[in-house]
Amino acid sequence: MEFLTKKQINRAYSVSVFYICMVFVCAQLIFVRGINNLKPIYVFNISGDIFGMLMGAVLFICCLIDVQKTGANLKWLFYLLNAAFLGLFTDAIAWLVDGVPELALVNYIDNLFYYLCAPLEIYCFWKYTKSFLETDNQLIKTLDKAQLIGLAAAILMRFVNIFTNIYYYVTPEGVYTRSPFYLVSLIYVFASTIATLLVVILERKNLQKYQIVTFFMYALAPLVVSVLTIRVYGLSIISGVIMLVILLMYCILNVLQGRDKAFADRDLSLAAAIQEHMLPRIFPPFPERKEFDLYASMTPAKEVGGDFYDFFMIDDNHLAVVIADVSGKGVPAALFMMVSRTIIKNQGLYSRKMNPSTILQKVNNQLCEGNELELFVTTWIGILDIAEGTVDYANAGHEYPCLRKNGGDFEIIKEKHSPPLAALEGLTFKGGQFKLAPGDTLFIYTDGVTEATNIKHQLFGEEKLLGALNKNPDADPKTIDGNVRNSITAFVKDAPQFDDITMLCLKYYGTGER
Repeated sequence: MEFLTKKQINRAYSVSVFYICMVFVCAQLIFVRGINNLKPIYVFNISGDIFGMLMGAVLFICCLIDVQKTGANLKWLFYLLNAAFLGLFTDAIAWLVDGVPELALVNYIDNLFYYLCAPLEIYCFWKYTKSFLETDNQLIKTLDKAQLIGLAAAILMRFVNIFTNIYYYVTPEGVYTRSPFYLVSLIYVFASTIATLLVVILERKNLQKYQIVTFFMYALAPLVVSVLTIRVYGLSIISGVIMLVILLMYCILNVLQGRDKAFADRDLSLAAAIQEHMLPRIFPPFPERKEFDLYASMTPAKEVGGDFYDFFMIDDNHLAVVIADVSGKGVPAALFMMVSRTIIKNQGLYSRKMNPSTILQKVNNQLCEGNELELFVTTWIGILDIAEGTVDYANAGHEYPCLRKNGGDFEIIKEKHSPPLAALEGLTFKGGQFKLAPGDTLFIYTDGVTEATNIKHQLFGEEKLLGALNKNPDADPKTIDGNVRNSITAFVKDAPQFDDITMLCLKYYGTGER
């Protein structure tokens, strides 16, 4: 389950307070103006606007929470919601100040913002509809540009009205009055609506029936209400109807989409479980072997990760340890991770006489075949001679390992580097060797450790890593893993995890007694 970040929670609080304050202003102005000084139909309109604003505030919180599940589709619904909310607020203010000479300027400015809401709403409706089409053919591209040009022209003409009164004006007595050319202001709104519905019809194969009906409902509901109320002077419920339709759009489109997303999440959870069970997770892994102790962990940033660790006995005297990090995130990286792990293990098991450099060379050539996504893998592999304590290793673009000599502190080994796996076919990989004495400890990790970031955008870094390792350097591998993990958690606090965090710790005891 995903939770809101601190930034999103603060945004929710801020917008909620702002929305409620606007509702409170409208309610207070009713009493300042005096209910007895307002026509009953004005009071009805203002009450409807206030109710719509409250509905919008609740809907905003629902959208903010739901954006964790439905993602980018809600971006334009957010904008549409805010434009509709502004329309409700300006409509309420217009009825409150109409006919008050002292507030004639307020009346004019308020109506300017009210007139801006309609083209903004219909443009956001187009972009919201477009996000469901999941296509970007030439028709969509052309119409997208036309919509943007139409929006710019509509906004420009509303500011031209300041000098020409082509759409409306306010008399010295503070009375709002439409001009004979008022309907010209609706040309873009009608044209954009018709164009959007035509695209929905033409691209209906990409939409479900309930989505088509919902888009038509948004376009036609205000028109139907206008026809039904045209004979009732002063009745203005269009803005409230639009907010109600936005609520219905959210419920129908995003809640049903959330149901489909839930099925996808279930499959993703199964994939995460499969990936988790692919990695060795029983510790100690070789309880009969007293020459070493080993512990590893992997915490993915998403449901599935691109990091992996592995360890296996090549023969009775050789232990291979591997840690790797696939570029990218999510499912593609996870699939490439599983392929990489399988190939590395197969090469290590079935080519027992090869050193790590040769293993990486063969793995690299296999991974380059059909790598159309151009993913790559940083890898560190070491083969421990259990009897001698020597470690032959090769590093394919991975982080430097940390080594602690018995009785000392952990230090970073600046060893030889080669390019990552799958970057280019035919590469050779540099190798090296170091020797472990009884009591020495090796710690390898992915860049998710050193690049863990707090809310101030500061990195955990190598210095803090060494500090965490040296809190209790003589501890067993599981304790060392926990010390590093606790230090990362204390450092990042409420900041979200951006990368997988993977660690492997090996403590060597030698062939003597522990």
